[in-house]
Amino acid sequence: MKKKLESLFNIYDENTTVTQIDNESEIFEVITMNHGTYFVCAKEVTFGGRESLSNEQRIQIKGGSNNYIEEKILQGEKGVLLGIVSDDDREPIICTFKVKHSNAKNTFSKQIKNETINMAKMNGFAQQLKGTEFACAFRKELLYFYLSNTDWIHDDTLRNMHTHVESNMVEDVSYKDGRLKTGTNILLYGVPGSGKSWTIQHEYCTLKGHVERLVFHPDYTYSDFVGQILPNVAEDGQISYKFTPGPFTSILRDAYENPEEDYVLIIEEINRGNAPAIFGEVFQLLDRKVEVNEYDELPIGTSEYGITNPNIANVVYGDPNQKVRIPSNLSIIGTMNTSDQNVFTLDTAFQRRWEMRLIENNFDTVDSKLADACILDTTVTWRNFCTTINDIVTGNSMRMASSEDKRLGAYFVHVSDLTFDEKMENLSDGIYDELRNKESNGSIVDDEYNRLRDIRQAMQQNRKFPEKVIKYLWDDAFKFNRESVFEVTQYRSLEEIIKAFLWNTGNDRFTIFKETIRNAFTKIDNKAVDVNEYSGRD
Repeated sequence: MKKKLESLFNIYDENTTVTQIDNESEIFEVITMNHGTYFVCAKEVTFGGRESLSNEQRIQIKGGSNNYIEEKILQGEKGVLLGIVSDDDREPIICTFKVKHSNAKNTFSKQIKNETINMAKMNGFAQQLKGTEFACAFRKELLYFYLSNTDWIHDDTLRNMHTHVESNMVEDVSYKDGRLKTGTNILLYGVPGSGKSWTIQHEYCTLKGHVERLVFHPDYTYSDFVGQILPNVAEDGQISYKFTPGPFTSILRDAYENPEEDYVLIIEEINRGNAPAIFGEVFQLLDRKVEVNEYDELPIGTSEYGITNPNIANVVYGDPNQKVRIPSNLSIIGTMNTSDQNVFTLDTAFQRRWEMRLIENNFDTVDSKLADACILDTTVTWRNFCTTINDIVTGNSMRMASSEDKRLGAYFVHVSDLTFDEKMENLSDGIYDELRNKESNGSIVDDEYNRLRDIRQAMQQNRKFPEKVIKYLWDDAFKFNRESVFEVTQYRSLEEIIKAFLWNTGNDRFTIFKETIRNAFTKIDNKAVDVNEYSGRD
């Protein structure tokens, strides 16, 4: 425990000295260079406690140790009760409890819920109401914040934190005068590669507009999006605690300060994160005004309802007491792939606050350099291949769950994925295998080695299409009915499929598919495919 305390207190205060009161004591005297001396009763947090509450952890301390800390506090010293949650894979979480007199003759417990500990891991600091007082849990970088505020932090909620952090004053700008009214919430959805990001760039982003782009993912949190309180170490070693705004708060401030300029916050893959949890109370701001009323005269596009968030308000307005709203010159645009599995769902309450737009999956606006590009050294264009496969996918709707979402997007590949590098030569003529054998037994000469290197580099280029497209069809789109499109009697694994595609030349690369599908690829008129041929239906 002594080493753990040294590590914790040394985070912003070097040369900390930790002394155990006696060999069997759980009380330590911690002397820091810049923050004074602390008397600490510290124990490991363990599972257990009250049998009726299995969702909590605890520290067990001696009544005498607790009262020793209380006596030090009454004498004007600094004293705290600390529990340390150790995790081999993560930084420790510190749990703290209010110090008050105990009549326990031996040991007694202080409990804290697992939920509180997990919230501290995600957001930095968390509180749990226990009767009339609060237990606290926090990451180690907020230790000195806690130590600086023990006079109130077990008796008041974290929403009063703004009185203890720096204020960023900004010039007041009205919501009304001269502000653009372009603000909206739009959620673009469609199959992977249908052109959602392209649509945002060409239809929603102006040349003079300001754009912030971010991506949601499973580990993305409210703190990442909105902001969090973090320590700031000055040159003299003194620590202050300041709310550090996330991308949402930052663009909110910029849009508020510049009413005549257009701002867009783009959230890619919005359903890959837990969007309602990431937005938190900001979720309420997504309700936008659609008409001006006589009560507030706020412009159309402004948040219909304001929320109370002192940290955001302090950054945006310089006034922690002001209601927070999204201004009418800030738009939020999200994208999501409808085919994604194992991701978070967006509930109806969340979705109804967005203008939903399906991005159609077709080649109407696709550059001909991509649409009409031949796949490697074949005569099959990307347009023909993609259209044929998609007809089969939708035709298999009775055998595939959400088949429409499994289609190939027109922008699923780039032109570079279709480009053929002829230096790969014909792999089936045996030259490649011969050169590899010589390399293995050490008999390869320089010219042969250079040729082998060229072949390998060319293979890296020519593998792009099968590794991206063929793999998707095998592993995802036709995972449960591969026999509908692939020659599964001849090729029984993805490894065999990709090798056959690479080792063949020209249109023979498509021998991995059933003959009727190969023929459809090469139809010049690009007529609709008779999906009944591939779906197994009469």
